[in-house]
Amino acid sequence: MVGAKLVGWLAGAVVACGIGFAASVAGAQTASAAPAGASDGASSHGGTASSARGATSTIARKASPARVQKSVAAPKPAAVAHVARRAQQASAVPAGYSPFDRIVTFKNVPLALPPQMVFFVKQVAGKATFTENSVYDLHNVDQYDWNKLTGISFTFWHHDDNAIMVAWRYNVDTQMFEIGPYYNMDFARIMPTDDEIISVPVGETFTFNADYNGITLQYGDTMVYKPIPEGLHPNQLSAFRINSWFGGTSLPPKTISYYMKLKPWWKTL
Repeated sequence: MVGAKLVGWLAGAVVACGIGFAASVAGAQTASAAPAGASDGASSHGGTASSARGATSTIARKASPARVQKSVAAPKPAAVAHVARRAQQASAVPAGYSPFDRIVTFKNVPLALPPQMVFFVKQVAGKATFTENSVYDLHNVDQYDWNKLTGISFTFWHHDDNAIMVAWRYNVDTQMFEIGPYYNMDFARIMPTDDEIISVPVGETFTFNADYNGITLQYGDTMVYKPIPEGLHPNQLSAFRINSWFGGTSLPPKTISYYMKLKPWWKTL
């Protein structure tokens, strides 16, 4: 009997221990399951919040005003063609000339290059053409001064004492070049009169002849002849062909160039 009771007690203790162990295992599983669920919920919340922030940011970017692009008007084809044509004309060598016929006057330097001086000449003749590179604007009354294209002087140490010259200038109003006969006599300037001036467009060729009798200029059908003034006495022993010269009073405001082909010097002696 006592043995039966002892067996029964041991069996009860074993059952109680089993129930307690099962309960503890179940509690532990429940406890570990709760944080996992909480973590998932937090993660889900975090994802939702992040998504919400992303949506808010996207909306804010869409709501910001768009940048305004400054529009630049495209140049008109006609204007582009005009500029290109003028640049081509300025750089091209006119027909009937070579690059060696180019006369250049540098900015602020009145004397042109290359030098053209020849002694004992009796005549200076040839042709010339002004280009876009010959245009200049002094922005003052000196624009009416005459530049010296070529000619003959009889006083080496005073070129403006006694001389026979072809003169030129640019008219900013008509946008044409003007040429005329010009004399120096005893330091007096005998300039072209209005009816002795010939207007020449850009790119057009004119001819000239200066000798001991006078000056002849011609462009197309227009011709001017001005005889040598009384009191000017040519002297071949002191005669020389002058260099091209800018002015006048003012210096060249920029580099200026044109084309001139002269009669060979050995044919002018």
